[in-house]
Amino acid sequence: MSHTNLKSKLTALTLAVLGTLTACGGGGGGSSAVSAVNRPVAGTVSGLGSIVVNGVRYETIGASVVDADDGASISSPMGMGMTVSIDPLSTSATTAGTIYIQTGIKGVTSVVDSNAKTLNVAGLPVTTDSATFVVTSAGLVGSFANLSDNLNVEVYGLPQTDGTFKATRVEIKATTQFVQLVGTVSNLNTTNSTFILGNGSNTVTVAYSGVTVPSGLANGSVVSVHTSTLSSAAQYTATSLYLRSQTASTFTQYATNYVGTSGLQNEANELYGMVSSLTQSGSSCSMQVQGVPTTVSSATLCASIQNGDYVEVKGLLANGSLTAYRVEFKTAGGDRALNGYVDDENDSNHDNLKYRRQFSSTNTGSYYSSDSHSSYEIYGTLSACSGNTCNLTSGGNVLTADLSTAYWEHGQVSSGFVEAKGYMTSSNTFKVTKIEAK
Repeated sequence: MSHTNLKSKLTALTLAVLGTLTACGGGGGGSSAVSAVNRPVAGTVSGLGSIVVNGVRYETIGASVVDADDGASISSPMGMGMTVSIDPLSTSATTAGTIYIQTGIKGVTSVVDSNAKTLNVAGLPVTTDSATFVVTSAGLVGSFANLSDNLNVEVYGLPQTDGTFKATRVEIKATTQFVQLVGTVSNLNTTNSTFILGNGSNTVTVAYSGVTVPSGLANGSVVSVHTSTLSSAAQYTATSLYLRSQTASTFTQYATNYVGTSGLQNEANELYGMVSSLTQSGSSCSMQVQGVPTTVSSATLCASIQNGDYVEVKGLLANGSLTAYRVEFKTAGGDRALNGYVDDENDSNHDNLKYRRQFSSTNTGSYYSSDSHSSYEIYGTLSACSGNTCNLTSGGNVLTADLSTAYWEHGQVSSGFVEAKGYMTSSNTFKVTKIEAK
């Protein structure tokens, strides 16, 4: 997920955890939208490592990441629940070339209702549900209980035809930010250059005189309004105005297509990552994968999992925690015995969990252990580099990164946060094939 070379990428192309990591939205004063919803792919991020959108996993190393409104570069990784659109590379339908982040409502919270799970942000009404992903100002996974009045937040989500906004992700910010409004236009007055966003008694007026009006602005269209205001108000003056869609019905497709790669209802969310913070609890266990709290219900498998295992976990996200229904081990180095746990792809033992190791389709009876068929992506921090090796710390686990044949996207570094693609050649050595500084 690159944050540089935007111009060359856009020319060459026709297009990424938190879980644990937040993304920043670009500001600026452009006046014409990028028309993100008309891109080949548009939806809500349902999986991390790289990212899953509309049931397809897209590799994101090397992709340009920009604000969908003004094209400003964005440097941080993708997060669960972000709304995005993607231009895949012309040479690969599952490799992102440019990712457009559809930034959300930015402003101060009010009227937070812990019973109804609703709130206002910058005066606009926001609804949530159990799948809404909340991130605290410390970058940790939270829940609606972390929300209160007078917080600075950014809310990603889906504008509704009734003027409300269904939140898919809420990020609590440590500092104030300029108000940004996203919503469905009503009471458009082209003579006075005003319109209303919101619903019922929770509405704001937008005055847009002096900015370039995007083609298609009409009652019922979805817009993003940038302002130079830091506090909530009944009326805002737009510093720039962008059309997100000519109708809010566009965003119902986001909800319909919010699925994981397996297409099963109880596997709508998925995480690729290293196991950390493993804790046994009776017949189940809890752990962190991509910084997201994850629960596994099988006592036998829980006894076999170790911190540092690289897994693909599929399940359902609710209240900031993933309940696993499928675990696929990507760990290499001979695929350790796992305490004798037997592959159970069809849940024949009825423990509500499907499990398998990464199996070789070309060599009968063998498992991939140390070749590129086992490739996956890791977010981590490089340190202590010597020659072609570095430490790569991910989720509290420290690996030896073999960089001898690695391809560096946008320049080599010797320290800092990176996204790396590769495979294990031993129990602790990660052979890096492609890497990018974040």
